[in-house]
Amino acid sequence: MNALIARSRPVAGRVRFALALAVLGAFAAGGARAENHRRICASLESHYFIFDSKFFDLEGALGAGAALRYELASDFYFENGIGLFGADANGVAVDGLDYRLNLFMIVPYFMPLRCRPVARLGVGFLSVNPVTATPTDTYRPTQTAFYVFGGAGMTRAVLKHFLVEASANAWITPYKYRIYRFNRVDVDTSVERFAHLSISLALTYTF
Repeated sequence: MNALIARSRPVAGRVRFALALAVLGAFAAGGARAENHRRICASLESHYFIFDSKFFDLEGALGAGAALRYELASDFYFENGIGLFGADANGVAVDGLDYRLNLFMIVPYFMPLRCRPVARLGVGFLSVNPVTATPTDTYRPTQTAFYVFGGAGMTRAVLKHFLVEASANAWITPYKYRIYRFNRVDVDTSVERFAHLSISLALTYTF
């Protein structure tokens, strides 16, 4: 009997040790699940810009870009994006760059067809190299303006880790911007405030 009790003591110790490990593992797994909720997303985007009529005579611009966002809370992200676009100004090709920093939210409301609303709000920059001198198109200094950026759209999951998104976004300068135009005799200036619209399609990978 004493030998049986002696043998049972190591077994009981092992059981207690295994139970302790199981409890610690459960807590660790719960913590890992909480950490997994902080998702990182990468997007490839296509943009079409509808520019203000006062914006250096630029017509609509088609561009592409990429964005990266990090989840701050459930379905609430910090996002930054950069892209390039090309436009036409009176027959002259104009290149441009867009950059933005914004907050991004997937609204926690399920819509039909498994689509969910999204919203953005932040700041951005648009840089272009338009023609600012006549009669030549060789004098083209870069023009950069600061914008308040915001918009809304819809997103839908298409695969396990992929989302597709369509959105419309407004770019509005919070201040008046001075435009310089050079000709043979003098320099013309005007003070304008710009408001643009961009329509975007994006494919997002979540990991």
